[in-house]
Amino acid sequence: MDSLKFLDMISWAFYLGCNVFAVCLLWASKSRQPLARLILFSLFLFAAGANTYIALDAPWSYRDFADTAMPLYKQFIVGAFIPIITPMVLTIAICQLLIAVAMTATGQIFQAGCWAGIIFCIAIAPLGLYAAFPMPLLLAWAIFRLLRTDKDQTKDSNMQRLNQITKKHHARPIAN
Repeated sequence: MDSLKFLDMISWAFYLGCNVFAVCLLWASKSRQPLARLILFSLFLFAAGANTYIALDAPWSYRDFADTAMPLYKQFIVGAFIPIITPMVLTIAICQLLIAVAMTATGQIFQAGCWAGIIFCIAIAPLGLYAAFPMPLLLAWAIFRLLRTDKDQTKDSNMQRLNQITKKHHARPIAN
């Protein structure tokens, strides 16, 4: 029995650690954007690797997610998901890899990766404790803050470029 209490304690420590991590990432997304992007790159890269490994080695373990999932998700996991676990999870892993790569990009690729990350995080939130809820929503919020910061910086740099162009090519009076 003591070993079960120890495992329970480890699970709760992991759960709390994940949520503290998400709060720290939320802070970094506002004040340390490059660090936040690096962390998100690492997180999505790790998730892609872990999901690929588990989908190929022990796909049945994903059925456990139904234990804490919302009823609609639970119904899907124990029903339609069972026969397609491996291809579905491998598809998710590819998407996670693309999101990770997008965190290293700029412009529209970064923005598309942010939106994909936000959608992904919101989509896994109903898995409950297996997704360390509310961590996915905190991650989505952090990604959204990065996206807004990037859009503001892009807008500012576009305005600076426009100002430079107008300064170079301003109308000159014609000499008499």
